[in-house]
Amino acid sequence: MSSTPHLALPLIAAAQAQKHVTHNEALASLDALIQLAVKERGRTAPPASPEEGDRFLLGTNATGAFAGQEGKLALFDLGLWRFFSARAGWRAYVEAEGKLLIFDGLQWKDVGATPERLDNLERLGIGTNADALNRLSAKLNAALFAALAAEEGGTGDLRFVLDKAAEANVLSQLYQRGFSGRAETGLIGSDDFSIRVSHDGSLWRDALVIDRATGIASFPSGLSNAPRANLLVNAAFIVNQRQFAGGLLSAGIYGFDRWKGGPGGCTVNRATDGTITLAGAIEQVIDVAQAAAEIGAAHLAGATLTLSVEDPSEPLPVLIGSKAATIPAGSGRQAASVMLDGAETGNITLRLQPAATCSFKRVKLELGAQATPWSAPSPDIEELRCRRTFQRLAMTGASPAILGHLGQRVAANAIDFICPLSLPMRAAPSIVTSGFAWVSAPPAGNQVGFFSNSSAIWSVLSGALTVTTLGSASPSCVILRFQAGTSFTGAAGGIGNLHLGSQAFIALQAEL
Repeated sequence: MSSTPHLALPLIAAAQAQKHVTHNEALASLDALIQLAVKERGRTAPPASPEEGDRFLLGTNATGAFAGQEGKLALFDLGLWRFFSARAGWRAYVEAEGKLLIFDGLQWKDVGATPERLDNLERLGIGTNADALNRLSAKLNAALFAALAAEEGGTGDLRFVLDKAAEANVLSQLYQRGFSGRAETGLIGSDDFSIRVSHDGSLWRDALVIDRATGIASFPSGLSNAPRANLLVNAAFIVNQRQFAGGLLSAGIYGFDRWKGGPGGCTVNRATDGTITLAGAIEQVIDVAQAAAEIGAAHLAGATLTLSVEDPSEPLPVLIGSKAATIPAGSGRQAASVMLDGAETGNITLRLQPAATCSFKRVKLELGAQATPWSAPSPDIEELRCRRTFQRLAMTGASPAILGHLGQRVAANAIDFICPLSLPMRAAPSIVTSGFAWVSAPPAGNQVGFFSNSSAIWSVLSGALTVTTLGSASPSCVILRFQAGTSFTGAAGGIGNLHLGSQAFIALQAEL
């Protein structure tokens, strides 16, 4: 063997002449390689005026005296360049970078990227000092944890595991500003998951607590982002006091309660699962007084409103007050938002007007820039809200039915019915009838008749019949006057009941 196996130092042969030459060469190599430090790495050309003992790690595409020596260690010794091939495990300090490198057999790497295992470290600080409490400390601007993919020998999953010793201990993530706590998540003193916040790092308030046994969430400090109030009435098209069968609805004509045909009218139908199919324009007028009660504002001027529907089959152009928008088609709740002008202080009109036949469910108009989940109102409450603008007068019995208020023949040609309203209307109402005909016998179909209990007879009408209100109607009471063109038969002052056929009705309307 003529050289050592690791540093390739020349060995003195037996009976060798000029042994001092070999010995000095070995010493020069040791001087170059032991406690190895180089001026720089990646050098490709010799410096113009090297000094004795200068060392460099050579880069690719070397030129001049370095040509063909890529990747080697260059030493300037006795006016000449000598080259050494690194072996796995060699370490070198790069003076220009202040870094320690290690050679892995193929390339030089930073020592920090080389170790494959670091076990049982007492402390580790990255960019800062670790201490007895914070035994792992890092001061940096970003951190990345990426899953090890299956093709790299992993599973593609990434689970960040935290564990505590006992239920009463704390296992949490603490969010701070200026090293003062502002929010905390985790198992904080129990095994229930919680989120809490603080404005000063001392006083903490629980925002969310999820019971570990039931999964039920509670909000100890309250909940503000629950489903917001729907400014629409009968948004699911459930209430149908007019007994609209679906189909064609002319402009300005009401069908399902609170909904009327828009410009040009529409065709609208409701399926048993609540799906609305609409072609043409349909609209509802939003009562600013109701909005004030719902959101605690005097009006909606300048407000941001969001209209949403479920599962629209087509893009759905809408008009909210003076602002147009389009709800995109798609599954789930889809929405569009607008901001009203500051001058829109009165009632506003909501219009749905798809370009093609569109199906959807559960219309919701709410304050704010985002749609919140649908919350179905009580059907009873929804009907009461509808009756504030339209309600049929109560009748008893079947066919014929009897108006739930007694009438009196107050004049030869007038019969009055005093009708107090159990539910006050939005405003003084007008009368809407089925356009019935008068008969002097038990009525059928779209007929009405007055049976005088005093005279025990059906009253006969002479002349044309008109139905009006006596004096000014009020939101809580109306007096119906049945007026004959000539007269009604029966005793003066006689008391009786109005009977109505199966298709006849009398309603009060105070629509917006």
